[in-house]
Amino acid sequence: MSDTEQTLVGQRTVGPASRPAPVPAAPRVGRLVGAVVLLVVGPLVYTLTAADAPRVIELHPSNADAGCKEEFVAVARSLQPGDELVLHGGTYSQSCQRRIRGIHGTVDRPIIIRAAAGETPVLTRPRRSSGEYSQNNLEIEGSSHLIIRGLKLKGGSTGLRFMGTTAHITLEDSEIYETDNNAVSMNSGDTDSFVIRRNHIHHTGLLPDALGETEGEGLYVGCHDGRCVGSNHLIENNYIHHLRGTSDGGNDGIEIKRGSHGVVIRNNVIHHTNIGTRYPCIFVYGAGPQPNIVEGNALWQCGEAIQVVADAIVRNNVIADSDVGITSAPQRQVPRMQRVSIVNNTLYGHQECLYLRWQHARDMVLANNAAYCPGERAVDALGLEEPGVRVRANLVEGGLVGVALDGVRFLPGGRAQEVFREPRAADFFPRPGAPLIGSAVADWAPEADFNGRKRGKPYDVGAYQSGGHATNPGWRIAPGFKDR
Repeated sequence: MSDTEQTLVGQRTVGPASRPAPVPAAPRVGRLVGAVVLLVVGPLVYTLTAADAPRVIELHPSNADAGCKEEFVAVARSLQPGDELVLHGGTYSQSCQRRIRGIHGTVDRPIIIRAAAGETPVLTRPRRSSGEYSQNNLEIEGSSHLIIRGLKLKGGSTGLRFMGTTAHITLEDSEIYETDNNAVSMNSGDTDSFVIRRNHIHHTGLLPDALGETEGEGLYVGCHDGRCVGSNHLIENNYIHHLRGTSDGGNDGIEIKRGSHGVVIRNNVIHHTNIGTRYPCIFVYGAGPQPNIVEGNALWQCGEAIQVVADAIVRNNVIADSDVGITSAPQRQVPRMQRVSIVNNTLYGHQECLYLRWQHARDMVLANNAAYCPGERAVDALGLEEPGVRVRANLVEGGLVGVALDGVRFLPGGRAQEVFREPRAADFFPRPGAPLIGSAVADWAPEADFNGRKRGKPYDVGAYQSGGHATNPGWRIAPGFKDR
């Protein structure tokens, strides 16, 4: 620890008889001795080299008292720019509201709340006797420049809810699971510039049926009616699975609501959003000033794997074994179809690979996709003749509705078993000599492929660029985090 950081001088024990009083929201500053400030908070003594020096505060598990005061919340509410709150392993449980509001770091000195190295702090709460949770697990309100790292949030109505205007929040390397409703919600105020990465989100929507309906989304960004929006978020390398829903609200993996924009959703692994209700693994509405980008994701066992309405780039995704691979059609909240690019995706084994309703749409591109739905429907489309729609070099296996093989827009792709290495084992890398190789239109080919490897001439159709390789040189699709 550097000489500008806080050092713990006292020693604290935790137990029914010796537990200290909760830390007040504004810690009391003791006496100034030379250049050193002594902070005295109950039995804890901190030394600072300057009044604004960052603190490192370490907590061990403690529960809320009879007055619903919890040490973790009290300390968290007092954090200042550069402070670091370190939670040691164990269970932090309470039955009251757990809300942290109004803490603000800076660009250079963010506030950090993290797990101690090699330890697992679990934030949770008990269920009511009736079987449901009475509160969300953790709420963050009106805060900025905050990093949350390495925590486990088990249970709650919602696992983690962001409220009010919040910006520059990083949520990483955490686990959020076994919630009654959704895991992470960002629909109670505008949010901007979040980084959500390497989180394990799973088994949501567990509200008992006798107590009502539930949605169970993994990540819910923005308000349904557009009154609040999420902007400029990066959602990457998360593992999201087994989401349950019982209402018409949906158990989507990642849902980006109307007006939310500039969101990048990349390199996530999402599967089984079809428990109870059957909703998309990724749903982006659009109608914002910047496009949302959906790229490099591995998706299977979804309702629709990807549903997109407007203002989106969908590229380099590998999508398997869902009801529909990609749906792009008007929706009540966003009836105007515009500015959508669906390029270089690999789709396999759906009831329908592509379902498109692009009548009266403008600035739409469908190119370089590998759509293989043997024995089912590869493409069901309307509106692809519109002047604002461009279609090229899509290779298909399966039935066609509203389109035909014409050698330019749609081409025969051969048999999936002969084109991919082993599609039934989720290996969709093209075999040597496959018709995908060298058949893409260069103008719409992304710079890199699903593996993050640079594409080059001749460009391949689908999510992979073979690059002369006979087998996949990158990550093999499987449950777990995508390894690049």
